[in-house]
Amino acid sequence: MWNNQYTPDLTTAVPGGQFPFTPYGAERWKNVDTKNDPTGFCLPVGPSRAFTAPFPVYFLQTPKVLGALFEYQTTYRMFYIDGKHPADLGDYGSEFMGHSIAKWDGDALVADTIGINERSWLDTAGHEHSDKLHLTERFDKITDDAMRYTVTYDDPVFFTQPFTIVRTFRRGASTDRILPYSCEENNKDVEHLVPTVKPPK
Repeated sequence: MWNNQYTPDLTTAVPGGQFPFTPYGAERWKNVDTKNDPTGFCLPVGPSRAFTAPFPVYFLQTPKVLGALFEYQTTYRMFYIDGKHPADLGDYGSEFMGHSIAKWDGDALVADTIGINERSWLDTAGHEHSDKLHLTERFDKITDDAMRYTVTYDDPVFFTQPFTIVRTFRRGASTDRILPYSCEENNKDVEHLVPTVKPPK
């Protein structure tokens, strides 16, 4: 299990401390309201926020798939090793964690993610993105207990050019475990649920 480097505002990790916003991106950032935080409505956090939040992640590896199991909202990501993005990905709509393929570059894992639902935020501060967001992530082992996480954000709707941040993950103790994190109480759709009519006995 690994502990992420908590980064509530990604601009603190960007050289110069500012995103290369398009005019549209700058306008969206100027008007963001954290009361609209998607996680307040129990929506999944998305891949960027999952890896920059103060919650641990557990990696499970098989020859063809690597899974990242997050304590945050008890959610997960799948990295398909040497896979391809489905040609019909857009037919099914975007996914909150997107679709990720990955390959090994020596001991480093390099991942490519597209199809990310635009309702997620990049961080807790409220930086948004479009469904054109493309993430390129690299996981490099530094020591047995440290891993360097490098991610490049590319979204032509919100940003004029790609930008990269680097974070460090630390291995947790062998006794650490993922704790339950259930986001259910804020379900705003409960009032729309229709009871099932059971046939008379």
